[in-house]
Amino acid sequence: MLNSIQNQILFFLSLVFLTFLPGWCLLLAVFKKSNALSLMEKFIASFGLSIISVDFIFFAYSGLDIAITRTSIILGVLAFSAVCLSIYYFICHSREGGNPDWIPDPMPTGRQEAGDDNFLFNFSKNQTILIFLLLFLTIFIKTAYLSTAIAPTATDLGHHLYWAKTIAETHNLTNYEGMPDFIIGEHTIIASINILTGLSFFTGWPVILLFLINILSILIVFILTLRIFKNKTIAILTLLFLGVLFAISSPQTKYVSGGVMGNIFGNFLMPLAFYFYYRSFEFLNSKSQYPLLLSQGEGGSISQSERETDEGMAENYSKSFLSLAVFSTFGLFYTHHLTSFIFLFIFALTIPLFLIINYKEIETVLKKSAKIVFSPSVLGIFILGLIFFFFVFTPTYVNPQAVDTAVGTATKSTRVGLTLANLEQTVGEPRIALGFLGFLVLILSFKRKNLGFSLLVSWTFMLIIMSSFPNLLLIDLPSSRIGNYLSYPLAILSAYAFYSFFRPDSCPTLTGKILSQNPKKLMAKKLLMGTFVLTLAFIFTTGLLDSVQAFKKQEGFKELNQTYNASSYLSKNTTEKDIILKDHNYITGDAWMKLFFMRGYKYPQSRGFFSRYEEQGSRSSDLCTLVMISNPNSDEAQKCFSETKTDFLVVNPKYDSPQFQRLVGFDQIYMSDDIAVYYRK
Repeated sequence: MLNSIQNQILFFLSLVFLTFLPGWCLLLAVFKKSNALSLMEKFIASFGLSIISVDFIFFAYSGLDIAITRTSIILGVLAFSAVCLSIYYFICHSREGGNPDWIPDPMPTGRQEAGDDNFLFNFSKNQTILIFLLLFLTIFIKTAYLSTAIAPTATDLGHHLYWAKTIAETHNLTNYEGMPDFIIGEHTIIASINILTGLSFFTGWPVILLFLINILSILIVFILTLRIFKNKTIAILTLLFLGVLFAISSPQTKYVSGGVMGNIFGNFLMPLAFYFYYRSFEFLNSKSQYPLLLSQGEGGSISQSERETDEGMAENYSKSFLSLAVFSTFGLFYTHHLTSFIFLFIFALTIPLFLIINYKEIETVLKKSAKIVFSPSVLGIFILGLIFFFFVFTPTYVNPQAVDTAVGTATKSTRVGLTLANLEQTVGEPRIALGFLGFLVLILSFKRKNLGFSLLVSWTFMLIIMSSFPNLLLIDLPSSRIGNYLSYPLAILSAYAFYSFFRPDSCPTLTGKILSQNPKKLMAKKLLMGTFVLTLAFIFTTGLLDSVQAFKKQEGFKELNQTYNASSYLSKNTTEKDIILKDHNYITGDAWMKLFFMRGYKYPQSRGFFSRYEEQGSRSSDLCTLVMISNPNSDEAQKCFSETKTDFLVVNPKYDSPQFQRLVGFDQIYMSDDIAVYYRK
């Protein structure tokens, strides 16, 4: 009991130390005592910045050939945090003797920023209650599902934790044996927690970490929506559409329990990067040259000194936000290749779209933006990121093989694009219907200077093209994986559509203008109220029903325990010279077997899903894992045994035991209800 409590305390302390402290200190160093970010924004952003900071500490260790141990991790994080705090205290104290020009001052008394807590983040009592209620329901639904799905059986999670365990045991970053399917950013935090706490990988804490990241991704979308629309109701509705509704479907809790780390981390870091990019150019939203000054002097006039102060503050804040945006982008590129690929396409559409829409003022926009983009701080972060990316630690996917895998004409049926029906199944009927309506309303009410509007249009449009018409962009990636990313922008657009339709007096859209022409007519009010009730009922019924259907009854862990026991037996009674072949079709949690052996990612060999062999055709090297289990006495199987030196076979006796029992050349050395091990003489 005491040991369990101690492990929990160590786990949560390591979470704070690794995923919060570095990012919080970095924000203090960048923004000092200013109100550029609310407390909520600082709290959420700190997690993403911490994850990226720990990554770069690991990369520095790799370049300096320093072993990754408990001591080096603690010293690295403390050193990074101490440097940030030193910058913070030095600059704050230097203000007493005169402020350098490049330091943004805190807000003078009586003035208020757009980012001040008293502005956007000052919620009413009812709004606060509603936010906490939605978050509670989100966490409750997800936790209820995870309570029966947290057992370490998921294939993806087993694969990822193998690499995390490799880092923890070798005390060095891994090269992934040349495979481009994995990226170091998916595993550094997991490996760090294991090294600091000594907690076993065969427990629930990796899933708890992914659960935390998933909740944070919902919160970062919440504050991004709040910033873009400057409307608290739309932001709160986004919590409903992204958090409560479809709380379990991919890429939400199913990805958490399944250990789909790249998507979980990517869906947090990509909106975080979008948030920082939006804040970098938020000053372009206003018609005023100095948007930060919201309260004018007496008589509506603004003094020259106040104008200069505002201009300097806007410029400095924008440089700081853009520096963090570039930092977050590099962190994303080190975390998940698919999310990075999608990010590049969205980014490539957002900038031209924004410039084209603002073509009449393009000279002014480019002039103001150039001062931000080509500032020393932004260029410094960009150059430093390139140095790390190409010379210190280059991701494994930066090679011709990975490019060939992702780009080209789609050939497999799973990569030719999603139909409208597929999209409905992926993101849910309410979100697809209201999302498209919100997309239309957004176009009709488009605010040219609001970069967030261009971002939302590009985010949605590009994902639809990439998932439904991949051949147009020469994308050869699983369409369903790309389609899952639509949940985030469509949740925002659904909230916007719902608000626009049922609050016509507050939103200058085409729908609002039509409905507001006869606000006193009883029939119009009844029609609007009836539509509201029916729409709300449809949204809740469909969204919550999806979660209800995803729940499964509590299942025993007997099969999983048998897999672990057999794996433990084999790890103790075999050597690296022994070659083991297992079955992936009928053995529970077989992907976790490699963590018992730690003899290579592809050890033991595995008979994959039968459909895989149909796709691969008749290549003998691929068919060996099939025939050695399915028909071990055939000439082809005997040839495979001779070539691969396979001497142990792990199968489910309910499906594959008879063919071995009737052969003289195989001895049964281990047997349970769901696991049988045969030794080939």
